[in-house]
Amino acid sequence: MTTTERLTFQCISASTALDLCRNDPVPAIFDVRDMANYQRGHLDGAAQLSEDRLMAWMRRLAKDAPVLIYCYHGNASKVFAQMFVDFRYTEVYSVDGGYEALLAAQASATQSA
Repeated sequence: MTTTERLTFQCISASTALDLCRNDPVPAIFDVRDMANYQRGHLDGAAQLSEDRLMAWMRRLAKDAPVLIYCYHGNASKVFAQMFVDFRYTEVYSVDGGYEALLAAQASATQSA
């Protein structure tokens, strides 16, 4: 990578995120909402992530591991996604619409199945 190239994350729809979760390898999934909301409900396989636990997770994940991040509405997840990119992770996704969009996409997928 040259100095003019910059890694970036991808903003993806909730339905694309759910499709990504069915891929191999399954991405590391992070919920960056507060712990109380995480405990009320979260995407299967998601870990709650806060800034104070970010470095611990980064020490565990390979730089080429896919990383999927969601929050309430899709704003805070972008901040965390950029942090992963800043630490040279190469496949980072932020979910547009956040957790509510993921719930709606799951319900839609269930109804059409």
